[in-house]
Amino acid sequence: MNIDGQPGVELTLDQIRAQGVKPEDIDSDWLDSMVKRLFKALEVQLARIEATKPDDNEPRKAQVRAANVRTLSAIERTLERLARLEQQRAASRKVRTSARYDEIRAEVERRIDRISLTFKTQGDTGQPES
Repeated sequence: MNIDGQPGVELTLDQIRAQGVKPEDIDSDWLDSMVKRLFKALEVQLARIEATKPDDNEPRKAQVRAANVRTLSAIERTLERLARLEQQRAASRKVRTSARYDEIRAEVERRIDRISLTFKTQGDTGQPES
């Protein structure tokens, strides 16, 4: 994260937390989009590695293979982090959904209570009591 959009000035996670930024402050749709974009970027990177396999006759074969191994290792670590993040995002969406259902259920209960109270006060005449 940059400070006020200044390039080259990065904040650490501790500095971000010290400024009072919480995970719920981040727009969840944006985060979902970013996770998808990162997965696609990793797919592109993996395709590039597959396309640059050195021939057995290539003199720099060992260098290319070593570079590919380092890149694959970085991709593996990134995929592990993204998988954990995606699991957390799925759990977060599930919690938000259940909380929303609880709110809807409570509103329906309030409406039913109001309607029920209206019928109880009307009595036999069908008119509200005065």
